[in-house]
Amino acid sequence: MQVPKTDEQFLLTYPNLDNPRGEVLLENEHVVLQRLVVGPGEWEGIHSHPGNQIYVHIKGGEWSGRIDGKSEYSGIVDEDGAVGWMDAIPLSAGHDSGNTGDAPIDLIYVTLKDDAPIAPEVEHAPQTYPNIPLELLLENDRMIVQRARVEPGQWTGIHSHPGNQVYIHIKGGIWSERRSGVQSPAALYSEPGSVGWVDAVKLGVGHESGNVGDTTIDLVLVTLK
Repeated sequence: MQVPKTDEQFLLTYPNLDNPRGEVLLENEHVVLQRLVVGPGEWEGIHSHPGNQIYVHIKGGEWSGRIDGKSEYSGIVDEDGAVGWMDAIPLSAGHDSGNTGDAPIDLIYVTLKDDAPIAPEVEHAPQTYPNIPLELLLENDRMIVQRARVEPGQWTGIHSHPGNQVYIHIKGGIWSERRSGVQSPAALYSEPGSVGWVDAVKLGVGHESGNVGDTTIDLVLVTLK
């Protein structure tokens, strides 16, 4: 009989950092988002990974890795916005990673709580915006990960959302929304690293979003399967 994991077991712990658990940005029954900053020259300390998770670099940098104190890899550079999948790593593996660059690395982990897809009956497809191309970064049986860049003055075009989605801002900006052509009087500023949950939105609502600021908005969109 499989013993269900507790919420604590989904959270990464980096024992060598001043804030070993980082900051929990979002958590619900399906997923937890955790933000960690690794300073120049800092090593995380030996830690485990629960698996079924991705990392998203808000600020990338140079990584090196050790197993039981011995070098595993060195000088791997991840750019801002880089994404990768993490399988489970037990604590007994002696896994440790460190920032061997000269600037802080800022990253967010998206960890799935379910051992199986949450909506297996749904045929999932990548998100589409009529006016904005989305780059497919990763797809497997658990999630679809895409990246979109919205320039100042651009609108996504009317689109639907399937629900069970997470967005993560690599570069923030000022958003506005239109529904059936009527623009909301309120605008929302999103900072780099800000995240949110997206519920289902039907196409008939006439929903679209636009960049009403003066800088490019760069975000990663994760669709849970």
